[in-house]
Amino acid sequence: MSTFAHIVGPDVIDVTPDVGDLTPAELYEPEIAAQFVPCPLEVRPGWTFDGVTFAPPPEIVPPAVDLSAYAAAKRYTVETGGITVAGNVIATDRASQAMIAGAYNFAQANPAAVIKFKADSGFVDLDAAAVTAVANAVGAHVQASFAAEADVLASIAAETITSVEDIDGFAWPGGS
Repeated sequence: MSTFAHIVGPDVIDVTPDVGDLTPAELYEPEIAAQFVPCPLEVRPGWTFDGVTFAPPPEIVPPAVDLSAYAAAKRYTVETGGITVAGNVIATDRASQAMIAGAYNFAQANPAAVIKFKADSGFVDLDAAAVTAVANAVGAHVQASFAAEADVLASIAAETITSVEDIDGFAWPGGS
């Protein structure tokens, strides 16, 4: 009872199942049978054969994590993760940032207006000073997020941050 590897070029493309005492010459046409060689039981498709020795495929090394891309994704998550201002949870996703900037511009042009603003906790009435406070808090949060990313990228370049865990452990705004 023998096992045979089907070899094409240097590659093992198949291994015969146990066929008792039959040989490839008894199972296949001569041109095909000539592509089979006896092999140890551990040989599998994907191995190579150099005419003498079988070798397993090289270990696949996963690609290195792109730390800069991970830092950018982390910054985006922090930036758009929301903040709390005067007890109100304020969304800081990109659409909310734009809405807050619009409310700020409206409040600057109409300082006496009371603005209905929808926070995550529900609608609140904001005067111009409150809208300015929210806009400044959101702007400061966004800028702090980008500043943190810049610091992380500098630390990656200096090789003082070398892993995803280091990036996650960095002092991101809001403790994220």
